[in-house]
Amino acid sequence: MSTVPVRPKIPLTARPADDGARAARAARGRRLWLAGVCLLAVLAAAALLAPLAGSPYTLHTDSLSSYGLPAGVGAHGHPLGTDALGRDMLARSLYGLRATLVIALVANVTSVGLGTVVGLIAGFYQGWTGQVLMRLVDVFLSVPTVLSGLALASIVGRGTTGIIIVVTALYWAWTARLVHGETVRLRRRGYVEAALAHGVSRHTALRRHVLPHLSTILLNVAALNGAAVVVVGAGLSYLGAGIQPPTPELGNMLADGSDSMTYAPHTLFVPLVLVVATVLAFVLIAEGLNRSNPLSERRSWLDA
Repeated sequence: MSTVPVRPKIPLTARPADDGARAARAARGRRLWLAGVCLLAVLAAAALLAPLAGSPYTLHTDSLSSYGLPAGVGAHGHPLGTDALGRDMLARSLYGLRATLVIALVANVTSVGLGTVVGLIAGFYQGWTGQVLMRLVDVFLSVPTVLSGLALASIVGRGTTGIIIVVTALYWAWTARLVHGETVRLRRRGYVEAALAHGVSRHTALRRHVLPHLSTILLNVAALNGAAVVVVGAGLSYLGAGIQPPTPELGNMLADGSDSMTYAPHTLFVPLVLVVATVLAFVLIAEGLNRSNPLSERRSWLDA
């Protein structure tokens, strides 16, 4: 009796269609990331060149009309017009953008750095230390952002340093929660357990086998956190809890522009466009990093 040979089943480890879709997603991610970096670089260059636009405090009374109305966009000597007091909007906008970017950069570094340290310690060492740290994180996450921000601003004071402290206190817990979950997942990997079983210290295993694998998620968190920091920082200044006039900052410029929007709408729209552009730059960077990550399966509002 003859037998029919049975062909062994070959597992499909990778499908050409899936590889093509993954490559297209990564290519779109690189384009988004590059667009966000270029936009942020243009904004940073404009902020650095702010002194070339003149002083943001000089009152150009000759630019006001006989009725006391500010100059509009395209006025002679004032490309973006003037505000209600006759101050040049271009100079104030660039200096305000500089203050906003400085706050976003410093507060982002401090909040992501603090959250990363707390999340790593709590997720890797676990035990009572991890429990105490994560309960502290839960406390910070349970407090409303706006109310806690206003309360902290009244304690630490207003100004650039005060708003950096406030924003750091508001956003470090989100980073700590994300890093903690990822660290717990990596802690259970076989190569980490094997390293610990062979006598590698927990500190060395954390530094060599866990932290490098968090680089992608940390970059993504930092980009998204940067967008949130810009919005919250400008919002606190808008509510009067951040940088105070006459020092220009996009948040307090929005507050001033809302008062004069009916007769000088450019005083509101110019800082608003800069806030939206800054947030968009950080969002594009975060989305590009997410799409470029081959392990990410998250879909977003940019997906067709």
